[in-house]
This record gives sequence, C-alpha cells and structure tokens, in this order.
Amino acid sequence: MRRSIGALSAAAVALAVTGVAHAQSNAPNDGGYSPFLDDSGWDPIGPYAGNSGGGQFLNNVSPRGGGADVKSQFDGSYVGLGTVGWNFGNGLRAEVEGGYRRSGRRRRAQCRPGQSGGALGMYTVMVNGLYDFDISRFGVPTYGFVPHLGIGAGWAGARFDHAGSFNGETLSGKQDLFAYQGIAGVDYRVAPQIKISLDYKYLGTERGDFHLSPGLAGNTASTSIQDQAVLLGIRYEFGSAPPPPHPPSRRRPLRRRRPLLQRPRRSVPSRCSTTSDKSDLTAAARKVIKAAADTAQSGHVVHLVVTGHTDTVGSARYNQGLSDRRADSVKTELVADGLPDSEITTIGVGKTGLLVPTADGVREAQNRRATIELGSNAGS
Repeated sequence: MRRSIGALSAAAVALAVTGVAHAQSNAPNDGGYSPFLDDSGWDPIGPYAGNSGGGQFLNNVSPRGGGADVKSQFDGSYVGLGTVGWNFGNGLRAEVEGGYRRSGRRRRAQCRPGQSGGALGMYTVMVNGLYDFDISRFGVPTYGFVPHLGIGAGWAGARFDHAGSFNGETLSGKQDLFAYQGIAGVDYRVAPQIKISLDYKYLGTERGDFHLSPGLAGNTASTSIQDQAVLLGIRYEFGSAPPPPHPPSRRRPLRRRRPLLQRPRRSVPSRCSTTSDKSDLTAAARKVIKAAADTAQSGHVVHLVVTGHTDTVGSARYNQGLSDRRADSVKTELVADGLPDSEITTIGVGKTGLLVPTADGVREAQNRRATIELGSNAGS
C-alpha cells in the first residue's frame, strides 16, 4: 500500500511539473488578430482559490485483529474542502486541498444498551494535479461545460470515537495515515473569473492501528478507510486571460492604384491567428475580411491566395481538413464582399508551415492561423 501511495504522490508532482513546462512552451507571443471563435480565456495563467461542500459515503469499515474481524456500516454525512492552486493556462492545474469529513456509525440491533454507535472524523491535506479537457477539439458540443480528471496524495488524520460494534467492541483513537484520491468532475464558468464545479472524489488511506474497547489494555485492530464524496464548489481565478493580439497593420503598397500589368506587385500577406479548432467567423473577423476585400478592389488586385494553418494537436488528416475549412470560410466571406470567386485560391497546409516551431501535440496559438495574400505574386 505504501508503495502504491508513493507512486500516486509522484504522479501528482509530475503532473504539476509537466504543467510548468507546457505553460512555458505555450506562452503567448505577438501575433495577428483572431478571426475564428476564441476560447483562450478559459485557462487564465495564475493563482486561484475555492471551496466546496457536499455529501460523503464511507465504505464499510473492516478491522483486523483483536477479535473485531467483522464489517461495520457508517451513515453518509458531510464533507467540506478548501483549495488554493495555480492554473498553468494549458489545461493543467496544481493545488493544495484541506478538508474535514465526518460519518456516524449506522445503528444496528447488536449495539449494547446505551451505546451510541460512535463516529469517524477525518481531516485531510492533499496535493492534487488536475487536467481540464478541451473536448470541443473533437467536435463534441460542450455547451460551456469543461470536464476534468485528477489525482492526489497526502495526509489523513483519522479519529474513531467509540465506533462499533465490532463483535461487541468499538474502535477509538487517532492515527496519521497516508492518503490518496482520484477526482472526476466538470466546470462551468458563470463570470469572467468565477467557475462552479461538480466533483466526485474517491479517497483511500493505508491501514492504521486503533484501540479496541472494552477489550484488554493495549488491544488494537487495524483498518483502512475508503470514502466517496460528491461536492459542489466555486472557484475564483486571480489570473487574467492574455490580451487579444493586435490586428495586422495596413501595408502601404496596397494603396497604389497602378494596374498589375504595368508593374508586378509583391505579395502582401495578412495573418490572422486563432485559438479554437473551428472555422466559424466572428462579426469582428468579417470586418477584417471586408477591409481586405475593399483594399483589393481599390488597388485593382485581381488575385488572392488564402492559406489555412493549424497547430500540431491531433492527427495530420484531421488538421488538413481543419486548415481547408478555415481557408474556405475566409474565401466565402471575400466572395460575399464582392471579390470574384475565380480569382481566389485556397490552400490548406494542416500542421506544416508552422509560424512557431513546436513538437507534435503542442497547443500553440500562433500556429492556428489563416493568411490572405494579395497581388500578382500571391502564393509564390
């Protein structure tokens, strides 16, 4: 058991360290305006604090030794938790959690007259590592909900208060135990920096020795504790989302009205970045594309090339299709703004041609982009 708990503790620490490395690789840098739906504000980098409460359901307690080798059931009761943590901005979070839970033993017919049945109270301090899943990347509608999974390891101070009966005897005393837990839940943002959560947590401990009474002096029995809890919580995030990138500046050569046949015009790229795996256009994006169409018309530009790009998350086949759809969305809008369909070429390059070189599977906002090139040399 100790070896398993040590492995869980190491895994929780490793998850937190991985979050630091990923946050550094995904640090925002200067880029273009995003024409696609943007959800980059979900994971603001920085500290957060929260609390939660709910009901807990203690598994049967099965002590060994001292003649107390029977199971005993405990009633469900309450649990309260408080957390402080750090959000790395890429889905990974690390936190410290403190809490208290209490369960009374279920009264049974074999309890002796005047015996209360006793209770178990337990304080916990856990170090957790969690990951928020952006399932919208797989085309799954989320309706604003983001699921998460996590693991934790730490300390549990368990105290039995004459809890029984175990063959006519009760457990008493306090023990400091290694504890571990698994976490599954979902978050929903109700305000820019406030999220509510619904969580299921399974907490277990190593075996500890507790006193038996009214047995002989020094008589003990050992037991582990397994607890299941369902909690409703609220979290405030002190970090802020990265500021929106600046729109691409207008290029002076586009203001020249000379016909292209008299003097070749160099390609003029307009880069637009996106942090979502969608190809839908926002109202602000349409304004940017309309400005590009007006510039092309006023400058007598007769050829445009729209190139769609993605980051390296996902398969090559999926990203190729996504880049094609992004380019097609921009072309459709350019045609609606009055440019001829026959003079607009679309190219999807998937996760090749990265603006910021990254390893495969890395979320990088600057690589999720589309470019519009205008001029006789566009696309060359």
